[in-house]
Amino acid sequence: MRLVRGVVQHYLWGHASAIPKLLGIEPDGRPWAELWFGTHLGGPSRILEIDESVIERTHSAVDETNGLSSPLVSVAGELPFLVKFLAAAEPLSLQAHPSLAQAQAGYARENRLAVPVSNSRRIYRDPFAKPELICALGKFEALCGFRDPTETVDFLHDIGGGASTIATLLADHDLAHTIQFIFTGGEEFQPVLHDVIAACEQHDSASARWVVKLARAHPDDPAVAATLLLNHVVLKPGEALYLGPGNLHAYLSGMGVEVMGSSDNVVRCGLTNKHVDVNELLATVDPKPLADPVVQAEPVARTSAGRLWRYPTPGAPFEFFVHQIDGTETIRARARELTMCGVGATDRLQRGEVCFLQKGEELTLTGQATLFRTTEP
Repeated sequence: MRLVRGVVQHYLWGHASAIPKLLGIEPDGRPWAELWFGTHLGGPSRILEIDESVIERTHSAVDETNGLSSPLVSVAGELPFLVKFLAAAEPLSLQAHPSLAQAQAGYARENRLAVPVSNSRRIYRDPFAKPELICALGKFEALCGFRDPTETVDFLHDIGGGASTIATLLADHDLAHTIQFIFTGGEEFQPVLHDVIAACEQHDSASARWVVKLARAHPDDPAVAATLLLNHVVLKPGEALYLGPGNLHAYLSGMGVEVMGSSDNVVRCGLTNKHVDVNELLATVDPKPLADPVVQAEPVARTSAGRLWRYPTPGAPFEFFVHQIDGTETIRARARELTMCGVGATDRLQRGEVCFLQKGEELTLTGQATLFRTTEP
């Protein structure tokens, strides 16, 4: 078995203790936002050929480069997906990801302009799409996709004040026009934004409460008002969101397992101190309503000691399965696979650990655990 050592990303929005607790190690005072497993250049993993009778496993989920490990890419090749543990203590930026065609065009354009890939203002760091799925390990809050406009108009009128101004605009036009006005209205929109925030302070909905919180952290940011157009989602453990190209979204809080195309292309429009490109966002975002953003696992099979479910991920360069086992189970990789132990433990794979399996390779485990299995389609 090849144990994969992850790479920690200490982004400011990360939770200080959630991921260390999962791994059974002491927090170090820094925010642990993400723990990456894959071959992406932004955090390439290493592997360890283990015999648990002789190899010390302490902290084995985290990369501590030494003579015993080697690059994952040397065994797996370039993987088309990236798997993460993600733990958010603070909201992430409001963002969308491009389609494959948009990523290829944007990457070529920024290369022609000679924008270094390391430049913080660079948007397209590779020519790939970045569809992603987040599966909750506990309560997980997010904004995801546009609410049905008719429902949004009623909701905004219920809030009143500046929200009613946006409601009238949406009723008279459409989502695309309303989004453009919010983000390009400039000084003309600021009084509306302040009236929206004031009205939300008097409203008891979760979306209004988040507007107030976000406004405190990002004053005068029009993205605060734009959040009222989106679905507010609270995931239970095992529920997921699948974010295709153009889905406007922001994770708010919680911990989950995230899998995505192996790309770092993010188009941000607010709620962040990072580079924002509103025009590129407007060209990227998909303004179609998303009635129900929550993705449920579909049962695939009963196995000898458990059950297997698959989450629908249309068009993605990965498939994502949840495998619950109770007893002794042999799993067989149908393609290149990263298998993550997210809940419980087995004799071969402890909580927080990830292993790599080649196509056709088998692994026998004994224990009670929930495994998250990511494979090629």
